[in-house]
Amino acid sequence: MPVYNVALNDLIKRLIPQTEKLQIAFEICIADDASTASKIEKANQLLVARHNCRYTRFNENRGRTATRHFLAENALYDNLLFLDADVLPTKPDFLQIFEQNLDRAQVIFGGIAYPKILPDTERALHYTYGKSREGRSVAKRKKKPYLSLVSQHLLIDKSVFLKCNPAEENAYGLDPYFAHRLEQQQVSVLHINNPTTHFGLETSASYIIKTHQALQTLVRLEIEEKMPRDYRPLQRVARQIVKRNLQHKILRLFKRYEHHILKNLCGNNPNLRLFDLYRLCYYLKLTLEDDSN
Repeated sequence: MPVYNVALNDLIKRLIPQTEKLQIAFEICIADDASTASKIEKANQLLVARHNCRYTRFNENRGRTATRHFLAENALYDNLLFLDADVLPTKPDFLQIFEQNLDRAQVIFGGIAYPKILPDTERALHYTYGKSREGRSVAKRKKKPYLSLVSQHLLIDKSVFLKCNPAEENAYGLDPYFAHRLEQQQVSVLHINNPTTHFGLETSASYIIKTHQALQTLVRLEIEEKMPRDYRPLQRVARQIVKRNLQHKILRLFKRYEHHILKNLCGNNPNLRLFDLYRLCYYLKLTLEDDSN
């Protein structure tokens, strides 16, 4: 579990009773990535000590990808179950279900769920997008087995993770890159129905900023030739627009209506098609900036 300024109480309490039913050796390892919320960090230390978890605290922030790499390198066993601190297993036999599927694939993903009720309207965009685009059924995830992976909870073979995890990167939005590396290595992937519920929702304004960061990461990885330029649907749509030389016209229209689009996205009822358009235009803008340099 990589953790940064998130209380672990609910997650640890949900997991501990389940560990008592496991038929395999296990450990719970936690790495605090230099949390700045001292009260939360101290409470986490007391909690994990009480439950005999292995705990490390970094003095400097390394980022989630490097933190996961540290946890993997120092893990005692060959099967790694990563859990972000802001998720909760939805099933009382969450760990046992993963245990039963250990030998079926090198990577196993149980899916993501979101709270049934929107916590508050300031988080409507992340909530709406997450429920619609990330909370997918097993059948839908199987259609795109690699791109459907989300690293906030993942069971993975240790050697595969250490080989494919982009530990040299410290950026937001690396899941598609990780998925691409897994696909390059032809790693076997299994999708099952064993979700965690994601409670750590961003405000809409913050989620848009993180969307910018993820697209900036994607464009940089393209430039560095680490990612193909047609791996994701957004990239393929953008390529068709450029092929038809429509990018400048679209971006002029986008500039005119950007304020209205953002007003909708930060409102109570964000339109995901507008969000798709916003992401596409921001990506086109970044690629044009790259071409001009």
